[in-house]
Amino acid sequence: MIKQIVQYIVVFILVGATSFFLHQFLLTDNNLEFNELLQKAYIFHFVFSLSLIIAFHLLSKREKFFTQLGFIYMGLLVFKIVAYTALCYPQLMGDQYLPRFYRASLLIPVFVFLALEVFFVSKIMQRR
Repeated sequence: MIKQIVQYIVVFILVGATSFFLHQFLLTDNNLEFNELLQKAYIFHFVFSLSLIIAFHLLSKREKFFTQLGFIYMGLLVFKIVAYTALCYPQLMGDQYLPRFYRASLLIPVFVFLALEVFFVSKIMQRR
């Protein structure tokens, strides 16, 4: 069990760090305000997705929760989107000026960590 949790942590760190540095490299812009926002977005998704996967791994051991994991995931996915939007509300909704390219760029961490979540949740649910 600990081995799998460490594996989740290592994969999330490798994929998240690689994606973040590649993202910053490809932007080639020294906009410090956006770089801080991008870093905040990656950290939010990293922490939320990793804790979700670890919680699912632990909950999958109990039959009572295992049958409901799909519904729990759907609810947490909606909560994650709402929390992320609340975190970046001024930049995403136009209260602060941010070009559309940068707004779209803020969705890259969403898709990177969503892919990891779906991959690991499907692995957890297939184990039974």
